[in-house]
Amino acid sequence: MKKKRIAVIAVLACIVIGASVLVFHRRTPENIVVDGTIECDEISVSSKVPGRIDKLLVDEGTPVKLGDSLVVLESKEIDAKVAQTAAMYESSQSRISQAGTTLKLQQLTYVDQLNQAKAQYDARHEDVHQAEEGLNQAKANFKTQSDTYKRFHGLFAEGVVPEQVEQDRENTYLAAKAQLGIAQSKLEQAQHGLKAADAALQLAKDSNLQVSLRKLEETAAMQQSNAAHGQLQEALALQSETQIAAPVSGYISEKISNAGEMVSPGFPILTIVRANDFKVKVYVDESKFGNLALGRPIKVIIPALGNREVWGKLMRVSQAADFATKRATNEQGTYDVRGLQLVIHLDDDARFRNGMTARVELGEGQM
Repeated sequence: MKKKRIAVIAVLACIVIGASVLVFHRRTPENIVVDGTIECDEISVSSKVPGRIDKLLVDEGTPVKLGDSLVVLESKEIDAKVAQTAAMYESSQSRISQAGTTLKLQQLTYVDQLNQAKAQYDARHEDVHQAEEGLNQAKANFKTQSDTYKRFHGLFAEGVVPEQVEQDRENTYLAAKAQLGIAQSKLEQAQHGLKAADAALQLAKDSNLQVSLRKLEETAAMQQSNAAHGQLQEALALQSETQIAAPVSGYISEKISNAGEMVSPGFPILTIVRANDFKVKVYVDESKFGNLALGRPIKVIIPALGNREVWGKLMRVSQAADFATKRATNEQGTYDVRGLQLVIHLDDDARFRNGMTARVELGEGQM
């Protein structure tokens, strides 16, 4: 009886130990594989201007670099607008040149007329000065001769001097009187001349208004030219939009329009998959992988490339913003659970294509 109890205890102990080992083995981290697809940003290539596709320089699958020419549009309306605005700008430049020439001639004329008027005014002013001096001398001489004549005339009346002497003094007096009249007349003429010269000088100064008008004409011509230049630049900018270049580097994933078709602004012509930005999105059980650290390396297997193993880095763990229930694909023994979205950024490989299957290896409970 005692031996039977010992045997039962031994059996029970073995069962307990076996169960513990099994439990310990099951709690050891597993290597879980989750299937997803390679994704990359797609850029729609469209035109800013309407036109007919003249040349389509790429096809689906063609690799492109930033700035490569993709599409050439034909737009006769834009070409005509460029030609029209170019002619307007050229004409405005001619008007500026003409206005500038007219302004220079007007300035030269003004300076010449002003210098001549100033010279005439200075000359007439000198004439007045000389006439005033002559009049002053004539007045002084007339006074002297007048006083002398009066004195000799009195002496003649008293019989002190002979008649001949008195007549000589009278003639000298009359000559001085005549010279005084001439001097006064010269001064009046000089003053009239000065007034005329002053009027001519003022007229010459007023001609500066013509210079101002010519300046205004030149300014207006320059403003018109600037406006025409702006219209030309706008037309050239529109014309440049008929040459559509690649906005990013990558490869052509879809050709939506063909040569000969009309396209409107904003209508997609091609689709480019951006290079060097491949990532894999997978959904996993939040209870198992909620503590994955951002930036940790993750192995990814690409079946389409002969099960090539590549490495990526965990760049985002989304808390399932849509709160949808996701199935963690290819996980054995799991049920529909609330999932986390993991986004793994892949190292660059020129053979990657949008939509390729990617198998992500995750260790349960890894940090």
